[in-house]
Amino acid sequence: MSSSSPDTLARDILRGLTDGQFVPGQRLAERDLMLRYDVGRSTVREGLSRLASMGLLEIIPHRGATIRRLTRREAVDVLRVAAVLIGLTARQAAEAVAAGADPAPMREALAAYVAAARSDLSRARARYYRAMTTLAGNRELDRLVPAVQVPLVRAQIGEYETSSGGGHEALVAAIAAGDGDLAERTAHQMLSALAERLPALPESLFTRG
Repeated sequence: MSSSSPDTLARDILRGLTDGQFVPGQRLAERDLMLRYDVGRSTVREGLSRLASMGLLEIIPHRGATIRRLTRREAVDVLRVAAVLIGLTARQAAEAVAAGADPAPMREALAAYVAAARSDLSRARARYYRAMTTLAGNRELDRLVPAVQVPLVRAQIGEYETSSGGGHEALVAAIAAGDGDLAERTAHQMLSALAERLPALPESLFTRG
């Protein structure tokens, strides 16, 4: 049996959501997860509890855990919150560069993100945002940014999410230039643009609320 920790299991499930192995609304049976990840029941339960505390799962007594499926309004709200948090992170990362910090890790993380295959996308995206929060040097953002439920939104809208590769390149360029105003504005615009598209997407993508 694997010695994976609950945190590792939670990351693996989140990666599976991003990679399409799991979908919003899907029930996660403890026994299936034990077999899939070769871990014990206590590890599964603790890992699921971590995801539930992040708002990614709903745990119902005697029914188990289910991946949340957002309403359209909830999805828009998630992206609006993310726009503010990522915008602030980008600003502080740029300010750190202006004060002498090295932006090379951000450039490297961006290159890996852009080049990532679908199966590696979750890991590459996490590295990209981790590089940004590390550069920003704000421990509260380290805690808050990963907790925003953007992966749920991405999983729900799937193919309707347009590529934002060019936006990420512009964002990293602004950070590397030490331009806090531009970095914050670019990050905010990227996520706000996606939020503005949600009202036009099919009703079937969202749960009723």
